[in-house]
Amino acid sequence: MPEANTNASAQSGQDFFDRNMTAIRSWAPNLYNRLAAIKTPHTEMIVDEGGSIDIGFRGRRLYGKDAVAVANEQVEHFLKSPNREFIEEPDLKVLAGVSGNFCKAVVHRMRAEGITYDPQDGGKACHFLLFFGIGLGLHIETVVEETEARYVILIEPHIEFIYQSLFVTDWVSLLDRGKERGVRFAFIVDQSPSVITGRVMQLMRSNHPGLIDGTSYFLNYRSPILDRAIELFRKELFTTVAGLGYFEDEVTMARNGTMNLSAGPAEILSDFLPAREEPLFIVGSGPSVEKDLDFIAEHADRAVIMSIGSGLRGLLERGIYPDFNVEMENFIGNAEITEMTAKEFDFKDVILIGSVTVQPRMAACYKRQIFFFREGVSATNLYARPFSVVRPSGPTVANSGLVSGIRLGFREIYLFGVDMGSKVEGVYHSSGSVYGAGLRGEIAKPSITFPANFGGSATGVYIFDWSRKVLENTIRYFREVRVYNCSDGARIEGAMPKVSRAIELKNGPVDRDRLLADISRGVTRCTPALWSKLWHEGDLRKKGQAILDRFERARPTLVKSSDPSVDWLQGICDAIDTLETDSPPNKSLLMGTMTLAVGYASWYDRRIK
Repeated sequence: MPEANTNASAQSGQDFFDRNMTAIRSWAPNLYNRLAAIKTPHTEMIVDEGGSIDIGFRGRRLYGKDAVAVANEQVEHFLKSPNREFIEEPDLKVLAGVSGNFCKAVVHRMRAEGITYDPQDGGKACHFLLFFGIGLGLHIETVVEETEARYVILIEPHIEFIYQSLFVTDWVSLLDRGKERGVRFAFIVDQSPSVITGRVMQLMRSNHPGLIDGTSYFLNYRSPILDRAIELFRKELFTTVAGLGYFEDEVTMARNGTMNLSAGPAEILSDFLPAREEPLFIVGSGPSVEKDLDFIAEHADRAVIMSIGSGLRGLLERGIYPDFNVEMENFIGNAEITEMTAKEFDFKDVILIGSVTVQPRMAACYKRQIFFFREGVSATNLYARPFSVVRPSGPTVANSGLVSGIRLGFREIYLFGVDMGSKVEGVYHSSGSVYGAGLRGEIAKPSITFPANFGGSATGVYIFDWSRKVLENTIRYFREVRVYNCSDGARIEGAMPKVSRAIELKNGPVDRDRLLADISRGVTRCTPALWSKLWHEGDLRKKGQAILDRFERARPTLVKSSDPSVDWLQGICDAIDTLETDSPPNKSLLMGTMTLAVGYASWYDRRIK
């Protein structure tokens, strides 16, 4: 059984420390600067008479006994029973599009050639390896080598532990041997579990996320910070590949954006408008909105009302006509819903605030449209250069509504029917919405439980959880905005729970003529002349072909490769990495689909018997 690489643990002295510092400066300059700033450490290296070592801090020992023995025990236990996170086998019945067809072709070829695989055996190799706790670092090198990891994230809440490790662990050897094998290292030094998790997700998202299957993690020592960070990491891991987009959807968004912008002078919500005094009611279609509709109607003259998505119909059915309706999705089904609602109710005076990617059929249902650019999608990468991107505008229209309201200048915002779940399992929309009215089918069965806003619990699905967290981050960032959550669904941290009967509006009636005039002055415009300058078809085709040629050049190498590791797809991954600088629009079109294809290929390859 391999043991921890502890040959250097008996070494000491300033020369050894300095050599390690030089290596750290090369690999992680920011970490080096923080380590170099430590002049009088609060921790100490404990060396017993028998030569055993430990870290002492605040009168306590980190390991409690010889760190070398602890490292050997940990490594032995990990290699026998590693902590792994695996993805379930792709469901061929629900896969669609280019990446889905690729996955089906892989499976069909395996069946045709009699290639068998074991869905339960993902092998020992991993692409991503996370160390929660560096401590003295005695465990790292052996685990990196045994797992054949290619991307290693080293997490340590206490920078002085890393400082002490420089006296006993040969970081020069660790980093140099990693370089020889193509291993990349990243360091995270922070004491906030949420910050640690967020940084982990960013790093994994930008370093071949298609290879997250089989991700391994190693806990060096127990602490509330690391325990919570692991909990959040396991919960958030698969958001790494969420929202990457896929080719067909991005083509639709590019087409929609082109049609919406080229039709005539288009109003664009770009800059932040001056702060406003009027309160803003953001009204969704969560089931709890029904108890607040009377309050909303009673105070409609003293607040600006913004419906989001399917919340529009619920308001119209009660005779409440919002000032704005926000739409984000580009699906044809959303356009059909809007057309049905337009036939049922006359809402021509409602202003659409919509992503530039919405269906032109949907936009045509409104007399006035104000578009915004979503982050990271094809239409934005094509046309948004002169404009500011409204972010974070996803993953749901609730996120678009909040950031749009803030950009319009509202600083007092009340959320109604933004439930992000439901206290009644299986009921996620109000009776007045197209879902509650039976015009569209309700969403899938719940899979997650959340703490509820007014006590108890609410249930929902993954995208609600994702959207809620983005709302929380938005509220945390815009500290000058007061957000009140009047919805009886999931709790949204940072939004003060408030029942509608406790709301006291101190302003008089809203001057809507002034409101619209201010917005007209504040928005920018995309004229046909400007649009024509932004459209570069020849360049896009040329760059797109060059990218596809690069993928094609990588194929013969992959066919001949005998590399048994998880990263035999490195050539394709490297080509995906170049998309950002080569052509952001083509990145939008190709990255998600290619990343998923890499993930599918890797998933089956590592399980072939």
